Amino acid sequence: MAIDAGFALFNAIAAAGRTIYEIAQGTAKLEEKQQLMGVYDTLMALKRAAADLEDENYGLKQKLRFNSDAFHFRTPFWYEKATPERALCAKCFSSQKASPMGEAYGGARGLWRRCLVCDNPVEIERG
Repeated sequence: MAIDAGFALFNAIAAAGRTIYEIAQGTAKLEEKQQLMGVYDTLMALKRAAADLEDENYGLKQKLRFNSDAFHFRTPFWYEKATPERALCAKCFSSQKASPMGEAYGGARGLWRRCLVCDNPVEIERG
């Protein structure tokens, strides 16, 4: 819901900015045009600030997600409780990324899985 509110605020500021810009373009008085362009500049600064706050909000939500009980560790991988069959890379998880591991493959020295994001190999069984 907060994301929808942020998006609505962002769109409202953008629409108000367009309206003020159009009014400023239609007026012939220089002083009025300058005042309207000042208001337009302020609105665009607010639009940038709203976008920055939305990005920060997303980052904080991600941090909370990784500090919650939504994940559990079973050696050598992390698993999200919502999808317990999908192994997650421990290396990526330490950077707060839920990166899936590829299917197991055999090598000369055992059975391995490789992260699909960072390409980190993890030995799951010695050969």
